[in-house]
Amino acid sequence: MSSESTASLEIESDSGGGARVMRVRGELDLTNASLLEDALTEAYGGATILDLGGVVFVDSAGIRSIDSSYKRLRQSGRVLIVVAPPDSRAGWTFRIAGFSSDFVLDSVDAAFERVAREV
Repeated sequence: MSSESTASLEIESDSGGGARVMRVRGELDLTNASLLEDALTEAYGGATILDLGGVVFVDSAGIRSIDSSYKRLRQSGRVLIVVAPPDSRAGWTFRIAGFSSDFVLDSVDAAFERVAREV
């Protein structure tokens, strides 16, 4: 398991079940969105599950970095699956921003099910 962090953001990463799982905790904003984007770009393998259940704040820069990473990984033949439980701050933010349940899943288990179908 690897870990990167700034004062307000922590990213832990490990592999299992056919995917790399990146767990993000803290605040995701303009000051550190590039750290997450870099970590997603460097993730290897066909599928990455981005677990945002531990995010307590996400601003438009954070959303933009996830969306652009999703598109970039998809163009390179890789899969990014975003998880933001409905009762989490990130889940609320993505719902308010208009992201569909196809883009943001409710649980890591649901993400692993999608990996099994798509990869």
